[in-house]
Amino acid sequence: MGCCSPNYQKQVEQQEEEVNQSQNVTVPFWMKVISLTVVLLTLVYYWL
Repeated sequence: MGCCSPNYQKQVEQQEEEVNQSQNVTVPFWMKVISLTVVLLTLVYYWL
């Protein structure tokens, strides 16, 4: 299917949506909590 096909733009948009959805990786909540705790403990350690 070439770029002159009437459905070409729709197919490209669908493929872009699929790629964008597969790239949306979310960090689990527990990992956010652990990261925040480590950062806060490091700041408190250097602040004291």
